[in-house]
Amino acid sequence: MIKQMKFWMMLGTLTVVSAFADVAPETEGMQDTRYDGTFLTASPTFVYDRSSQMGGIHSESEEWSPTKVRDRLLYNRVSGIPSWTPREPSVWMSVGNETGDMMYQDPRYGGWGSCCINGTPMLEAGFRSKSYSGIWTTARYFQVDHYSSSNGKVRRKMVKRVDYSIFGENLPYQSTAYAGVGYSVGSFDVSLLAGHEYLWIFAESGRWLPVEYKPRAEARFDSKYVHANMVFENAEYTILAGEQMGNRKEVNGSIKLGEDTIAQKKKLWNLGLGVAFRAVDDSGAMPVELKEDYVVFPYLEYSLRPTDRLSLAGYVGTSGREFASKDSVNLEFPEFASVQTNIGFKNHVASTLNPLSDDYEYFNSDTIHLRVDGVMQLHRAYLDLRNRFEYFGLGMNFSGWFEKGAETFDVESFSVDSANTYYGKQRFSYRTGDVGRIDSWIKAISGEAEAAFYYKKMFTLSARAGFERIDGDEERFEVNPVEEWLTIGANWNLWDHFQVKHTWGYRSDARWNLRTEVPYVVKGGWYWDASLSQNFPEYGITLTGTILHAIGETRVLVPNGGFDRTRFWCNILKKF
Repeated sequence: MIKQMKFWMMLGTLTVVSAFADVAPETEGMQDTRYDGTFLTASPTFVYDRSSQMGGIHSESEEWSPTKVRDRLLYNRVSGIPSWTPREPSVWMSVGNETGDMMYQDPRYGGWGSCCINGTPMLEAGFRSKSYSGIWTTARYFQVDHYSSSNGKVRRKMVKRVDYSIFGENLPYQSTAYAGVGYSVGSFDVSLLAGHEYLWIFAESGRWLPVEYKPRAEARFDSKYVHANMVFENAEYTILAGEQMGNRKEVNGSIKLGEDTIAQKKKLWNLGLGVAFRAVDDSGAMPVELKEDYVVFPYLEYSLRPTDRLSLAGYVGTSGREFASKDSVNLEFPEFASVQTNIGFKNHVASTLNPLSDDYEYFNSDTIHLRVDGVMQLHRAYLDLRNRFEYFGLGMNFSGWFEKGAETFDVESFSVDSANTYYGKQRFSYRTGDVGRIDSWIKAISGEAEAAFYYKKMFTLSARAGFERIDGDEERFEVNPVEEWLTIGANWNLWDHFQVKHTWGYRSDARWNLRTEVPYVVKGGWYWDASLSQNFPEYGITLTGTILHAIGETRVLVPNGGFDRTRFWCNILKKF
């Protein structure tokens, strides 16, 4: 193990920083373009997103925090829900598609019209106007069909509709359209949005649950010391092959008193007092349930900076039934030989990862309990070193963490559904049981090395390499994260108007343990992403073309998910 650590440290130091920028994905929920950890995508509405420096065995999207109070709260492990945050004044359009060898597809799948392998596009168009006396308007439509074709026939049986989307018949996992109006003057900002949306939610049972929001409405209010949002959702759930319907009318939101950013370097202290809430009114055959039909979660955010080099920050909150807290301490040392040094410690103690999520899921005659007694605790210490010369940058990060009470899933039984798809017969696995805990210590060490070469603002060559070793009851982990990863990228900024960016990334194997009877291994491999951008500053226009996963093998990254394929997308953006 020591030899492996030395190897990765030397590789990261010799390959040619924090300024590293990955090629951006086409829209929210497509974080599989990151390689510094474990990012396993099943659709734009589900991704297991865990960076190598995060600590713990859970996904980033599983953790509720005050910074996510405007996120969409559904189940414990659902993530990547489409954002309704208004953009800056501009008009934009994006189109994209999965790509493949059509000559090869024709004889294998019976012709282009029979399988639509390349017929899985992403479409987006929207605008936000300039402010006129503070008043502005906005609208956005975006739909992502990626990952949707391999299990499309299975999901089609659930809704028995060819129009379960705002546009087209490819049965996308996410299809959203909204419009609204706002008023912004100084630090005062208020907006009202309303729209129609189709989502497929990945449940704990392994099912994809179709949900139609008709309508969804969201109001936001922000000033220097008051921040609030209120959401109304009329959601229709389809189950049992469309024979039964469930309806949920939900109100959720948050109110916070205090400044928006708690970690302000120039302030001695800062406090934010808030409350997040949700209330539901269910009828019909609902596949999920909130125990008391409502939950209210008051919380306190805080930051303290007693010196210029010492900072503390965190939050604590409780609903009476559940509680959650996170805190961090960071100490920055004076520079020595041009090296910036930071050491820190982070804690996460909670009775649940998401105190506002549902309590039960109903699958056939079984009830899956999504809450578990006890407490989880995660503690992580780190050391970070950075150095920047005229043309070179170097960095290293070492950390160790230990966790007890980590949430997992205690499987009682599996069931398998075999279905004929465009790619032959495929097996889809479902499970029953309850959310449980790992009541033993999980320990790990991780390291990361970064290096970069800069040539003015014209060119950057950068590389990162990392490792992580975890010791614990690994058979009860939902996911065994990748243990090694490497990213090499370059960025050319030519004539200040033309930018070329590309990234080579490698991730080792990851493994899902509790979604199938036999652990499901996601084989590691190399990926290549590239992007070209042309800027026309006199018109405020930017054109971008991006290809993602150009050399990655076609594989399913999440059980019951769709195939991860090479895809291309392009965007035009006009700023006002």
